[in-house]
Amino acid sequence: MKKLPGLFLLLFLFSITSTFAQTSDSRKEMNQLLSKNLKYPTELRQTETEGLVVVSIAMDSRGIMTGDYEILSGDLAFEEEVSRTLNLLRENWDPSYLEGKTYGEEYLMSFDFKLSKGAGFPPNPFLTSFQKKAEVSPLDAVSQALAENPFSPKLYKNRAEILSNEGLNLRAEMDLNQAEFLENRMLTEVVIVGYLSQGPKSL
Repeated sequence: MKKLPGLFLLLFLFSITSTFAQTSDSRKEMNQLLSKNLKYPTELRQTETEGLVVVSIAMDSRGIMTGDYEILSGDLAFEEEVSRTLNLLRENWDPSYLEGKTYGEEYLMSFDFKLSKGAGFPPNPFLTSFQKKAEVSPLDAVSQALAENPFSPKLYKNRAEILSNEGLNLRAEMDLNQAEFLENRMLTEVVIVGYLSQGPKSL
């Protein structure tokens, strides 16, 4: 869990964006349902707390989402909001959301709660503070990002490209295999962004 410096706390604006490319109407409908209902928890906004939650959800043999889910990685402070939203999704579930994926399997969903000051675009979830330091190599930067989020297909692809360029082909192939596996299992990656406006803190 990361706690940001408490410098700005006047106005919060929220937006939710999907970072995982979706093409079908059914999957877009699922993401719209998530976007309309996910909220940044008030207490965590006030303490300027960020966190990532990755969950595994189960499907029955008819492609219906069951009530079973497991938090695989992330900040338990956001569990209540994620659980509330997953229960709502289950109540409104349509098997077409699986987009041809196999019934009776488990799939992944990622919820990334981010804070940002002022207006602008949501922060890139694949760009960490480690990448901003010139003394850190690209390979070390993406490896650190994977340590924080080991369920990101894009990060594995990024590292595979770096490894391939360095002639480490076996490791690159392993990362590509992991990226393919995660892409097949990932239903969506959602970023919940809270924007902070600059100004003095309220007393």
